[in-house]
Amino acid sequence: MAVSPNPFLLACLLTLLVLQLPTLDSEACSVGPPYANPSSHLTLSILAAPLDAIAPQEPVLALVGSDVELTCRFSTNASAEHMEELRWFRQTRSPAVLLYRAGQEQKGQQMTEYRGRASLVTDGLPGGHVTLRIRGVRISDQGEYRCSFKDNDNSEEAATHLKVAALGSDPHISMEVKENGQIQLECTSSGWFPEPEVQWRTPSGDRLPFTAESKNHDEEGLFTVAASVIITDSSIKNVSCCIQNLLLGQEKELEISIPAPFTPRLTPWIVAVAIIILALAFLTIGSVFFTWRLYKERSRGQRSEFGSKERLLEELRCKKTALHEVDVTLDPDTAHPHLFLYEDSKSVRLEDSRQIVPDRPERFDSWPCVLGRETFTSGRHYWEVEVGDRTDWAIGVCRENVVKKGFDPMTPDNGFWAVELYGNGYWALTPLRTPLRLAGPPRRVGVFLDYESGDISFYNMSDGTLIYTFPSTSFSGPLRPFFCLWSCGKKPLTICPAANAPEKVTVIANVQDTIPLSPLGEGSASGETDTLHSKLIPFPPRQVAP
Repeated sequence: MAVSPNPFLLACLLTLLVLQLPTLDSEACSVGPPYANPSSHLTLSILAAPLDAIAPQEPVLALVGSDVELTCRFSTNASAEHMEELRWFRQTRSPAVLLYRAGQEQKGQQMTEYRGRASLVTDGLPGGHVTLRIRGVRISDQGEYRCSFKDNDNSEEAATHLKVAALGSDPHISMEVKENGQIQLECTSSGWFPEPEVQWRTPSGDRLPFTAESKNHDEEGLFTVAASVIITDSSIKNVSCCIQNLLLGQEKELEISIPAPFTPRLTPWIVAVAIIILALAFLTIGSVFFTWRLYKERSRGQRSEFGSKERLLEELRCKKTALHEVDVTLDPDTAHPHLFLYEDSKSVRLEDSRQIVPDRPERFDSWPCVLGRETFTSGRHYWEVEVGDRTDWAIGVCRENVVKKGFDPMTPDNGFWAVELYGNGYWALTPLRTPLRLAGPPRRVGVFLDYESGDISFYNMSDGTLIYTFPSTSFSGPLRPFFCLWSCGKKPLTICPAANAPEKVTVIANVQDTIPLSPLGEGSASGETDTLHSKLIPFPPRQVAP
């Protein structure tokens, strides 16, 4: 059914429209200020739409280190390009997070912590969107942000909230077996925000109680967590550590299996009683047997040791007859400036003071080394070196053209084949340094070189035992004897004269005095009576073969 309009209402509206027309005309023709034409001012107030600032009510979430944008807009989508002032601020209006005035960002009125990180996204200004971009979000950026605009006498502002989160590192679990057979597990992780929740869980989802828990934050506000648990139930084979960021709704989990041998199956006192009973049984049965066996082995071992030593010495004598014994002398032109050579060119020691010597291409300037004068391009040769009870030395063979300037590693790849005593350990100078297990410290070392077969061997000349043989090598070019000292002292390294018995070699081996030095980093080891490490000579590389 059609509804006819109310005649009275239409008449009223028509009357109001007629009365308003002169006002509109006067507004169109007026060029004076609003206060000069009250009717015009009244009309504009009725027709102008309110300009409000609107910001999202839901918090904006950002990850630490990422970029984030916070936006507020005008309710009418009016352009913000020519606004008198756009401002983003936090607790106080000034200094601001960002101030945009007269089409320019006002850097001088910006908070220090936002300089270079906060900027205005101008692309949205025509559509009334005032967007703040923050680069490299920090924990301190979390909180309320307010945007405001000012245009003539009209100003509005709105608030939004930024929440910051960080997902930390993968959990790390360490295991410790207690004396009573129980297993303690500790789970650690870092780089979380806000404070995360840590759980120890079984495969069935049951939570395990903590024995200890700590949560600490660093200077940037990121949390490091640690939680420990002790496994007492032998039926538990697997447990997992779960760290949750409730704000992000994400978690990181690591599962660990408890090895069967470590799973406690018996109470500690039962294990202790069983061990005591077994120990007493073994002691009772074995004491008589081992007493008798020890007597037999001792008498047999004495005879065997004497015979074995004689055989080794005889084999060494036979090996020496097949080689050419070399009367090696030291070459002073190759000696490091801290090495002192004796007049006979047979002995050398390391001094703490540097000698004034010509700088020659063949002279070592970094490693405290010296070469023998003799060169070998063929044949079989050997020589002996009296080391006595001196510590920290290296002897062997090297190519004549090895690099003598700088600290190139002394390895076969670089032309060095040598063994050394450093500290209390003997080593072969291979790429990964091979530890040597010797029956006793050698006082005289023999160096055996077979050029054609590529063989370099070292022997303990006191008992005839082999110290070390390098893998067979194809030599090219001259080889020379090589000597190196790692520490200072009055006990020299001495080359034995050819065809002389050991007792006819004069060696300074019992001097207890040492040259006073300033040790490098720390003092010498307890009980060391020979030398101190020189502050001028670096330690040799200490990598060890796995």
